[in-house]
Amino acid sequence: MSTLLRTGRLFEYWAHEACLLPAHDWPLFRPAMQVGGRRWYGEVDRTHPHLREHVLEEIRARGALGSRHFDGAARQGEMWGWKPAKRMLELLWNHGELVVAGRQGFQRLYDLPERVLPRELLDAPTPPEPERLRELVERAVRARGVLTESGAVEHWRLRGGTARIRAAVDSLVADGVLERHGVEDGGAPVLVPRGAALDRPAPSPAVLLSPFDNLLWDRPFARRVLRFDHLIEVYKPAPQRRYGYYVLPLLWGDRVVGRADLKSERASGALVVRAFHLEDRVRRSAALDDAFDRALDRLRVLIGLESVVR
Repeated sequence: MSTLLRTGRLFEYWAHEACLLPAHDWPLFRPAMQVGGRRWYGEVDRTHPHLREHVLEEIRARGALGSRHFDGAARQGEMWGWKPAKRMLELLWNHGELVVAGRQGFQRLYDLPERVLPRELLDAPTPPEPERLRELVERAVRARGVLTESGAVEHWRLRGGTARIRAAVDSLVADGVLERHGVEDGGAPVLVPRGAALDRPAPSPAVLLSPFDNLLWDRPFARRVLRFDHLIEVYKPAPQRRYGYYVLPLLWGDRVVGRADLKSERASGALVVRAFHLEDRVRRSAALDDAFDRALDRLRVLIGLESVVR
């Protein structure tokens, strides 16, 4: 990943959350940069205005730097506890004045866009807003397969709600790019790519989903389609967790049947199952156990571990 960022093939920015995006999408996200992205960096431009040029001068002179390369103390009592220099780095990144050029451990390294991304992308024009919204809506629907309008807004965390994308959706449907279908449950209509095969049988191999998988992120849609109430407990204190720290839902067929609390033990090369919670109205069976075992083994191979411990 760091190599792809450093060589300008990917860039990191806010899509749904902080995501890795193809470099050629830079102009598509420029409007978000112009309004400052997600403003978690607070008012550092007002409280520490001198840091902007200091940070930029250091990076110009020394190359890609992380927050540890700058002096300052973290602020106590806050979730992230960022020191002023880190907040300024984040501000400049959110505004597109810096890019993420890799990582040291978990820490971002920031550099000037012109030293990382191709000049033709930096100079490319920003798509007009109607064209940009059409592109974003179509991508969301194609990526997810089926999506409501509110789901398309949530996919990109667009401001303005469904009213903002209504004209784009209508034009995509009118042009035959997408189809709009009513649903028997009486809920909001869904959008699908033109010619999508509807009522396909659900795939049979079970799969463990990341808790941040796009299939689950639109929680109302997950409840509607999968009858699954998604819960992320990573940020909760341990005593307040119901299922565990990093819990992966198990999708089997067309429903989520359980939640696996897993831990990667790198020292021993083991994927450890700390707990497995069945969903309501799901009964344990030999077939389910076998499906879970196969899903665990596929995950083990994917993340480079040697064994599964249940």
